[in-house]
Amino acid sequence: MKKQLKYGLNLVSAFALAGTLLVGCSSGSGQNAKEDAVLNIATVNNNDMVIMEEMTSEFTEKTGIKVNYTVLSENEIRSKITQDVGLGGGQYDLFTIGAQDSAVYLDNGWTEPLDGLLNSMSDEEKAWYDVEDIFPVVRDSLSSETKGLGALPFYAETTLLFYNKEIFEAKNLTMPENPTWDQVYELAVAAQDKEKGIAGIALRGLPGSGQNMFIFSSIANAFGAQYYDMDWKATFNTPEMKNAIEFYKKILADAGQAGPTSTGYTEALNLMSTGKAAMWYDASVSAGTLANSKDSIVSGKIGYAMAPLQVKQDATNTIGGWGIAINASSKNKEAAFKFLTWATSKEYINLVGEKKGWESTPSGTRVSTYDNENYKQASDFADITKKAILQVDFRNPSVNKTPYTGNSIPNMAEYSSWGEQIAQLLASYLVNQKNIDAVLEEGQKILTDVAVEGKYVK
Repeated sequence: MKKQLKYGLNLVSAFALAGTLLVGCSSGSGQNAKEDAVLNIATVNNNDMVIMEEMTSEFTEKTGIKVNYTVLSENEIRSKITQDVGLGGGQYDLFTIGAQDSAVYLDNGWTEPLDGLLNSMSDEEKAWYDVEDIFPVVRDSLSSETKGLGALPFYAETTLLFYNKEIFEAKNLTMPENPTWDQVYELAVAAQDKEKGIAGIALRGLPGSGQNMFIFSSIANAFGAQYYDMDWKATFNTPEMKNAIEFYKKILADAGQAGPTSTGYTEALNLMSTGKAAMWYDASVSAGTLANSKDSIVSGKIGYAMAPLQVKQDATNTIGGWGIAINASSKNKEAAFKFLTWATSKEYINLVGEKKGWESTPSGTRVSTYDNENYKQASDFADITKKAILQVDFRNPSVNKTPYTGNSIPNMAEYSSWGEQIAQLLASYLVNQKNIDAVLEEGQKILTDVAVEGKYVK
């Protein structure tokens, strides 16, 4: 059976590095990175990365290292990065990488192992960066079993159910702290206002391995569905998966936003932040944007609930987010590591808090963020986000055991390919181009072929 990409927590293992890399991170730590270096970084186009680009002038001022940004959509960045690392081109020195991709990229030699670099820091630099301050589950999600950390977390996220308290109060609705999906459906139907163009709930429907699949997989887990059993037999044609898919369509059809297959993360965020959705189930990192009055007209009106349960009666929320990795083909690894540690440091988090507001700081990565009184006072979502992150069961996503880890996106090398195919099947079902039987049959074949061709099955 093919070796699985399970994650480990060994952050201090020593192993040989290809070449000697001189490292540094803090402003007072004698750096060897060339001060005239120019770094190229590819990032996903979300609000936190926009802020990072704005803040980078502070890094350049301190170090002399310039950073050029290429900003791409979530679907684009995966294909661009895969092309670059696959060809060994080194077009980008660094890139943002999803938690589900980190181990795969590292195990394939596409990204630079980070444990050795972190271990080679001086004591002063280690104390400044404080890798142990990063939540263990977040380190776990970015790590390979055999090679350690493949990326450092820029922000981490779980999933929360957001709801508009003003709409709920007007309709005399009450959100349970731990709702089921059946309860969410009833609330969505009751909360919608078709005349005003307000959806009862917004959910991603845009096809993509990191778009609709990120949310659908969480729903599927809640319904007790999974993609493979422990023998790597595909389980897409099971009653549990059928129930999950039918529910996904039902809630969107009866109470969701118009044009669901055109709604990705950005579009759903816009619906919620403009008061055009009563609820939204998505990434916890969005809480900062919704709370910021500059970005959201519903600032101060948002309530939070844990990820909905169903058949699965314990944590169904995910762990995800974006890390930053160094391209193994980069010619500027010293400077890249310097930028990487700066952008994922306590120093950077404090800088964003002071310059942009504490509700806008990268969330979900560090214990110290949630101990910071400034952050807690500005972020009414801090406690529930921390609670959700700490309860994530990364290795047991569904009711029954799975041979893969990852509770939103399975951590398999082939996922980016088959995830796209399943995503398209779901979208076809939402717009009535395929019926449920066809979706189940085709999905089963896709997953079976992956298991056979990938030699997961004997």
